Amino acid sequence: MPDLFNLTPEMNSYFNALPKGMQENVIQSGAKINSLADLKQVVKELSGNEISSER
Repeated sequence: MPDLFNLTPEMNSYFNALPKGMQENVIQSGAKINSLADLKQVVKELSGNEISSER
């Protein structure tokens, strides 16, 4: 789970720009997120899961 109190400014901006539902999914995912690249990868994976589960 990302430590929402220790995000870099770039990570915080990216996270806050996400839709609220995706923010919640990221938090719920329990993924270890230590960088902006990690955060983007988790969002990408979660987005792919949402698309495939809607079909």
